[in-house]
Amino acid sequence: MFYAKPLVFTPQGQDQLVFLASSQNWIRTLNAKTGQLLNSRQVQKPFLQSDIGCTDIPNTIGIIGTPVIDPATEIAYFYAKTYISNYRSVGNTGVFNGVYYFYAVDINTLQDVNGFPILVDGVPADNDPRKYFIGATVLQRPSLIQINNFVYAGFGGHCDLYNYTGTVLGVDIVQKKVITNWAVASGPNSRFSTTWQTNGAGGQGGIWQSGMGLSSDGQRFFVATGNGQGGENQGIPASGQSGCRTLGEAVINLGVDSSTGKISLIDYFQPYDYVNMDGGDQDFGSGGVSLLDPTVFRGTGVGRLAVTTGKNGKIYIMNADNLGGYKQGPGQTDLVVQEIITNRAVFGGIGSYPLEGGYIYSTPVGYPTSVYKLGFNGGGAPVFTLVGATTETSAGRVGPGIPTITTYKGQVGTAILWSTDPDAGLRAWYAVPNADGTMKRINLPQVGGNNKFQRPVFGDTRLYVTDANGVFYCLGSPVNLPLNCSSPVSFGNVVLGSESVVTINCTALIDIASIDSVAVGDAYFEVNATSLPKGRVASGSSFSFPVTWNLSNVTVKNAVNASYGNITPGIKSTALTIGTTNAIPGYSTSFPISLTGTEVSRNAFLNLAPLTVDFGGLVFGVPGGSLSSTLSFTIANLGSAPMTILGYSYTKDGVGDSSIVFTNSTNNAGTWDLGLGFTSDSLPAVGSVLKAGQSLSVPTTFSAVNGTGSYLSYFYVWSNGGSRNMILEGSASTAPKANFSISTSEGGWLPDSNLLMDFGSAAPGDTLTRQIRICNEGGSVLKISKSKPPLGDIRTLHYNQDLAEELEIPVNTCAYGTVVFNPSPEPPNVPDYTETNQWTLNTDDQKFGVHVVQIQGVVHDRVVGPTFSNGIPQFLYLGCYMDNAAGYRLLPNEAYTDPANNTNGECQAVCLARGYAFAGTEYMQECWCGNKLPSGTYYYPESDKRCTFQCPGDGTQACGGNGGSGTLL
Repeated sequence: MFYAKPLVFTPQGQDQLVFLASSQNWIRTLNAKTGQLLNSRQVQKPFLQSDIGCTDIPNTIGIIGTPVIDPATEIAYFYAKTYISNYRSVGNTGVFNGVYYFYAVDINTLQDVNGFPILVDGVPADNDPRKYFIGATVLQRPSLIQINNFVYAGFGGHCDLYNYTGTVLGVDIVQKKVITNWAVASGPNSRFSTTWQTNGAGGQGGIWQSGMGLSSDGQRFFVATGNGQGGENQGIPASGQSGCRTLGEAVINLGVDSSTGKISLIDYFQPYDYVNMDGGDQDFGSGGVSLLDPTVFRGTGVGRLAVTTGKNGKIYIMNADNLGGYKQGPGQTDLVVQEIITNRAVFGGIGSYPLEGGYIYSTPVGYPTSVYKLGFNGGGAPVFTLVGATTETSAGRVGPGIPTITTYKGQVGTAILWSTDPDAGLRAWYAVPNADGTMKRINLPQVGGNNKFQRPVFGDTRLYVTDANGVFYCLGSPVNLPLNCSSPVSFGNVVLGSESVVTINCTALIDIASIDSVAVGDAYFEVNATSLPKGRVASGSSFSFPVTWNLSNVTVKNAVNASYGNITPGIKSTALTIGTTNAIPGYSTSFPISLTGTEVSRNAFLNLAPLTVDFGGLVFGVPGGSLSSTLSFTIANLGSAPMTILGYSYTKDGVGDSSIVFTNSTNNAGTWDLGLGFTSDSLPAVGSVLKAGQSLSVPTTFSAVNGTGSYLSYFYVWSNGGSRNMILEGSASTAPKANFSISTSEGGWLPDSNLLMDFGSAAPGDTLTRQIRICNEGGSVLKISKSKPPLGDIRTLHYNQDLAEELEIPVNTCAYGTVVFNPSPEPPNVPDYTETNQWTLNTDDQKFGVHVVQIQGVVHDRVVGPTFSNGIPQFLYLGCYMDNAAGYRLLPNEAYTDPANNTNGECQAVCLARGYAFAGTEYMQECWCGNKLPSGTYYYPESDKRCTFQCPGDGTQACGGNGGSGTLL
């Protein structure tokens, strides 16, 4: 399985390659063009998920964080989790024998660089020497980052189990040693214990970021942390430079000493309601920190913007040079540039696109990808406004990846938005929304559902991505194209009401039998098919044809209820595709050409975005919850002449109603009325003039002034550039209320306080089921905020689907999770033993709390051979042993040979009758007896599967195995 993203790299003087690292600790390089395997190697045996008990990453935990490649030295760096036998506990495996090694390998050979790997264990924290790095209880999840000669990595926990502290480790790759260990929670107010089994005893504050990398813009980097235990900030406001030492649920700016590589706290932001977030498992650290391009994303008083988001359904736009501290904002709220409340959880972070005005993208779990455009308020401060969303929704479970945006050589009109999804696989859209807020989908070859939090990576005309089954995909432009045509083709500025003609020049790269078709995605771009060559086109010959962007018959009138599709001023793009019949096989029969241009209006042109401002639902009765919500919309003049605001109004009547009753918006002490429940302090005054191309962001507040229920307003803006309307909508309800119960074997349900699921007794191979039920008895949607289901013989029936994290349970509805007890097959006469597991659950019902369901069942084996009067077998299974290895028989007395009917029960009965304590079968037909317990030296673990010969009298039993192996009882 691949949790680390693929990396594309071109070594000096060689072909481009792809570097893969897996959770099994395998590393591989492939030729990026052909897919040929170049090198592969398993660096260590992986750590077993079954040892830690957390099922976020199933089966094996090896290389999870994405490596980093140093292009100067062509060395790849990464962390691999494995074991050291008998390190902190007896045995070859086990939680506390788990360790991390820091690797450096030559990307061309995959061989270790001299002086590596480095065991990173036992290193004390720079900011709290009591705390030292224990690889056993932590997970290296975020992508690594290299700053000069130092490589840094973040560490968090496994499902918040065990004693751990969020940590950043730094390695000097020249000195080949760990040079810094910075703990998220430190000092006397942080939790501390030397008992490693105690959950939360280290203060938590894990750095995991759904695999997103640490973000840097020089000699500093930013991380986001998760749930914490204990905190210095307990209500009293504190600046970001106050030196807070308990930084769970925070964005942290860490400075790098350029000479030593040591890191230290520069600044931080901790939401004012972080304690409530801890209580509801609304992990702030589920999304990393995105640093936006400072040449575009800036404004009055803000030179650099940083963005983060998480499970609490908020997007925080921060000043990267002054993050905001704790309770530094109005009314002791958050001092951030902007807070966008979506009530939709995000894992992985925010994508951005700096061209065409600047956009950011967010993909919440179970919702469409939302697009926000950069704008500015009246004072010039940056404000983001929702301007579009995809029609398609992401999977309703944890796993959608980080939105990724690419362009063709940085040219406007060529941006593509990419997204990975655990259900739908890879998706793509044109990155800039249409005027109506819709996103145009780009059809792609189907790939399997992607693993959690993946993102595509890109090479020379190719895209690479992995799916949840460990399959590696390559998509890209066809290698063999029949034509070479000028692309992209720019029409420049075209005034609405006119047209522009551009000539496209093409050269045939092979002999083409015929040009069959030409298709354009936008009907306003016209191609005369008669201008294309007729018949055969010889290799090397050239031809040209005109394309007309015909806006001459477009009526430039922006009026109420008018709809002009995409005919609004701004950048437009579409694809033109030439179809061919080729004289030579093996070449593509279609050739795409990108057409771009900018529609321009000579007059003023009013535009509002988005068409709908959906404030979502306010929830009453949630501790720390807000009874209002603020979002922004944009008033823009897309024309070439000044635009004057003539007035504002609102109505409840739909735009298609025969008679609409308008109410003029009024300004009362600086606050505009936009309809019942909707207000704004930032509408430009009537008579204000917007210059050509100017836009204003208007923060708008929704308050449930009439209590619970739905709120709606059709809001209108009137200007000399036309009039437009938009929908303002929101709702309010009471808080969700979770009711929890476990099913019984009779089909009933246990009381809410019972957290024990007891299957009773089951035989190997049996399958028993029970259910966990969570019902929503409240007034708003209930969300599962934490779910760590069991794996193994006791497991969920539908892993990561039943009661999955971020599952939403509607009002008066129940959700179910089925647990299966399915003991693995085993030899007869194994003594009864108890299997245990657990399922950790929480919801956003603030009164629910973490529920740890303890699950148990007794495995009762079948009995063969003689028994006591109470039914207990007189012989117990000892295992599979190598016989005659020391030159003598482990059981020296042969009782019989029975090639037709031999079983272990028959052998036991004969040995017992002859007074022996031990019995054993070999080679299917032999029975041996003895009175001396065999030495464990000759024991084979069951996993070796050495005793596999079927007994002639019962094919479900094993009577010995190959090479002298014997079944002993």
